[in-house]
Amino acid sequence: MILFIEQLLNGLQYGAFLFLLASGLTLVFGIMGVINLTHGTFYMVGAYCGALTIAATGSFMLGVLAAMAGAGIYGLLVETVVVRWLYGRDHLYQVLATLGLILFTNEAVTLIVGRAPIFMNIPDFLQGSVTLLPGLAYPLMRLAPTTGRWSMRSASTCGFST
Repeated sequence: MILFIEQLLNGLQYGAFLFLLASGLTLVFGIMGVINLTHGTFYMVGAYCGALTIAATGSFMLGVLAAMAGAGIYGLLVETVVVRWLYGRDHLYQVLATLGLILFTNEAVTLIVGRAPIFMNIPDFLQGSVTLLPGLAYPLMRLAPTTGRWSMRSASTCGFST
C-alpha cells in the first residue's frame, strides 16, 4: 500500500510538471496566436545554465538566477530571430520552424556541453524527507517543486476564471 501511495505521489509530481509545460504552450498560443513548440528547449537551456553556474560557483541561488536568465535570453533570441516572422502565417509554418529549432538547440547544446550528464548535489534546504504516513517518508526534493507547481495551477485557474 505504501508503494502505491508513493507511486501516486510520483504521478502527481509528473502531472504537475506536464501541466507547467502545457500551460506555457497554451498561453503563448492563446495570447499570441503562435504555435511555439520550443518550450522544452527553453527549459533545457535554462537548466544547463543553472547547472553549469552551480558547478562553477557552488551557489544554488546564483544557479537559479542563471537558469532564469539563460532561458529568458534564449527565449528572446528565438522570438526576435524566428517567431516574429511567423505571426500571421499558417500554423504549419510555425510547427515546422519551431520543430527545427528543437533539433537545432539539442545539437547546439550537445556540441557546447557534451553528452555526459552534469551531476550535482541536492541543495541543503531540499535534503531530507517528510513523513506523510507511518512508513512513508517522501523526499522533500520531490515534494517542494510539486507543491509549487500545483500552487501555480491554482493561481492560474483563479486568475483566468473571470
